[in-house]
Amino acid sequence: MLKSFTILFSLMVIIQEGKTNLYEISEDYLAFLEQCRPTIQENIVSAFNNEMARNHRRRNFIKTVHLLDSILLSVDNTKIELSDLKLPWLPDFKVINLTVNLVNLCLDIHFKLGDLNVNGNYEANNVTLQKQLPVSHNGDVSVNFSDVSVKGKVGLLIQGDSFVPKNYDIDYSWTESEVTVKYFVGKDTQVESKITGPVGELVLADKIWLQLKEVLTSILHDQLVGVVVEYSVTESLADEDKTLRDYARYQVSKANGLFDTLLCSAKDYLVEKDYRRIATSPFQVIYRGKLTSTEQGIFQSGDGFITDLSTLSRLSDLSLFEDEHQFHVYGTLGLRDFKHGYEHFSTKFEDNELTGTINTQIYSNEIFIKLSFEKNAENVPKPKVEKIEVRLIKEAEVDTSGLGSLSWLIPKTHSWVVGHLRTNVMSNLLKYFEEAFSYAIEQELKKSQSGEPDNEKSKLFWTFLFSSK
Repeated sequence: MLKSFTILFSLMVIIQEGKTNLYEISEDYLAFLEQCRPTIQENIVSAFNNEMARNHRRRNFIKTVHLLDSILLSVDNTKIELSDLKLPWLPDFKVINLTVNLVNLCLDIHFKLGDLNVNGNYEANNVTLQKQLPVSHNGDVSVNFSDVSVKGKVGLLIQGDSFVPKNYDIDYSWTESEVTVKYFVGKDTQVESKITGPVGELVLADKIWLQLKEVLTSILHDQLVGVVVEYSVTESLADEDKTLRDYARYQVSKANGLFDTLLCSAKDYLVEKDYRRIATSPFQVIYRGKLTSTEQGIFQSGDGFITDLSTLSRLSDLSLFEDEHQFHVYGTLGLRDFKHGYEHFSTKFEDNELTGTINTQIYSNEIFIKLSFEKNAENVPKPKVEKIEVRLIKEAEVDTSGLGSLSWLIPKTHSWVVGHLRTNVMSNLLKYFEEAFSYAIEQELKKSQSGEPDNEKSKLFWTFLFSSK
């Protein structure tokens, strides 16, 4: 953070000296970059396609399985748990478009992934019915996503002698999803039922997708990095790379300076509003000792919490895309100290009635954010938080106390807590962050538009940001 404030201060000094157009690439160099671009692009596309072809040949003898956390879903009085979820899939990204944009240091991508299928187990219980008739419904479940594709921009950072794909401003789409369940009626008769719906209609599919896109983005990143970083910046630009490197540093400074100014104000807002610790929703699960067991138990938590929102930080350099109409700043942030838990839970199974607490530490988390700024004829910016979404939650350590004789529930509790966090809790957390950044943008703009001498630096900074390239 200190480095970013140093950059920001340096930019202010330059602005006050009258140099609002700090860095501009000449027309000749733009023409040179355009000459280099087709070769760089062709090499990357060819290498990426070759990697996908190798994956395709491996399908018959290498099985790659990606594990997903359990999903808890409440529909009125019915509790549904999806568990043991797996995505058996080797990456196969068919290139529809992969364009290199050297001026804005990004890749424009459009890939097709085909159909993706997630399978696992389901159990459905009606809470009201359990009080009169302790029955449940369980079996196999699979969810198929048809014609999946991904499209958007991938920011490129220059590190050493490589272009490194880093910030992913991408969106996934599919045509429809199909949920299939299989269960036994009696000992020998298996029943299969299906339901199909467009995007946004099947709640179970949408909940699974929250995790699935995290898996897909991580794999896409690994595939792109493995290909793109192999090409030398110096060689690709025929030893004329210094200008682009200088320009890349300037753009990163501009993006980081803007973001860190707003991040500082957003964190002040979170502290002022006493949002360092926020409440989260409880969850309730009906479970059995064994899959074939007739005994059922109930596990229910009280209200949960997440802390410490004031440790929100930028995780790496951000990317910036700019033209004459708008610019976007996008990248990842995360909580340095991310704790989640429940101060109370209760569970009842057979003759055991126990209470306790749950404390969870999330060691690795990433949240993608995109700030959008439109420019008009009066050069007055219209900023907004265009996108904010969870990109990564992993390395969760769940400490459950109080289970005693039901210690066999500990692994299940871990799965329930993390699954509920992903599926239901994180969306609430993102609302707090969006609120804080929206407030920060509004306040910084107010400073820039006021006539107070103390706000002159803010005014100059915003003027600099929206100056021509």
